[in-house]
Amino acid sequence: MRTAVVTGGSRGIGFSVSRQLVQAGVNVVITGRDIASLEAARREIGAAGQVRVLSFDAADPDAVGRALHPLDVDILVANVGTGFSASVHDTTLEEWNRVLSTNVTSAFLSVGAVLDGMLERGWGRIVTIGSMASHVPLRYAAAYVASKHALLGLTRALAEDTRGRGVTVNMVAPAFVRTDMTERNISTITSKSGLTADAAEAKLAELSSLKRLLEPDEVAAEVLRLALDDSGETTGESVPMGFVVPSV
Repeated sequence: MRTAVVTGGSRGIGFSVSRQLVQAGVNVVITGRDIASLEAARREIGAAGQVRVLSFDAADPDAVGRALHPLDVDILVANVGTGFSASVHDTTLEEWNRVLSTNVTSAFLSVGAVLDGMLERGWGRIVTIGSMASHVPLRYAAAYVASKHALLGLTRALAEDTRGRGVTVNMVAPAFVRTDMTERNISTITSKSGLTADAAEAKLAELSSLKRLLEPDEVAAEVLRLALDDSGETTGESVPMGFVVPSV
């Protein structure tokens, strides 16, 4: 039976990925900082013996090493992420560093903790959770856009480093998804514009080619397609969901 680690797996996309992996017969380790949320997610998934939880800060190199090095990880879903709404000149260095650390450094550290084992066994699947912001600039989101562009670069570089060695590395890049982070975006819009929550959601939905928010389960299904791919033919790809990647 394969073993997967899903970082930030207690809610939103990460929770949906964890649940669908369990349903597919994979042992899952859900990680996050809030042990109460992790335990609640484990209870909700309800697969005795198939789900473990580990509480640590995914941007702390020592904590990541202690938690993940002892595990034989076949699948890594690097899902930890945060957002911050501000233009470039309104973004402080503290917020810049926090967003880059959470969205990019955490993935770098998690990969570093599990990659050697994957290469030794000759099989591994790494899926990063990007965003339309990995491809499309969004207004008033300088640090977030920069971090998601950087995550795409890391994904593609790692795919080249591991090409032909049994490990694939890909990204799923959705438009706005119905998650806690999107709810916070909606709250920010309502507070600054006076729009109702429904009107604010509609503004975000207009950025999607689907004209609606994606659901976490939709994103999770695409993650599973890449995570459970035995052919190993797809690597270094970013799969857009709900938007069209602009031509350069």
